[in-house]
Amino acid sequence: MADSSEAALIAEAEGLLGDGEKVVAAGHFGLASLRGAHLAGGVVGGLAGAVAVDDVLSGALGAGLGGLAATHSAAEAQGVTVKMLVAVTADTIHLLNRDTGGRLQTVVASFPRSTTTATVSKVGLSRILTLTEPASGATVELHGSVSWLSAQSAGDKVVLGLLEG
Repeated sequence: MADSSEAALIAEAEGLLGDGEKVVAAGHFGLASLRGAHLAGGVVGGLAGAVAVDDVLSGALGAGLGGLAATHSAAEAQGVTVKMLVAVTADTIHLLNRDTGGRLQTVVASFPRSTTTATVSKVGLSRILTLTEPASGATVELHGSVSWLSAQSAGDKVVLGLLEG
């Protein structure tokens, strides 16, 4: 398992940004819209697995694989990786692709901190972070976690706290 500590995420973000840019917080986030793709792919995969083998376990495995495949496909179609980094610097909020293998651009979007509004809504232990830059009209909805069960939520909590405050 990759190191998901705050220091490791910051180091990864600084490496992706280059040019000696100093990152003050970084967390794992994905496009909020990908949750629907995962659900749809899971339903189709689950039905296919259950019908093909007529077995509950095969249906569950099909649901998992179908959801994963649909999520990856939907993300790539939008020019992003399933798991991205939100990297906050003194002046900018960057949305960065991870592990693209050269297929996708590293920097998905950048928002000036001084003019960008960040709103956070709660869905259980998930958080929907909406970044909106009024001058350009640019907006993005991201999904993160504050679950104590997820080691990856540590960075999300820091990013959310910094942007909400």
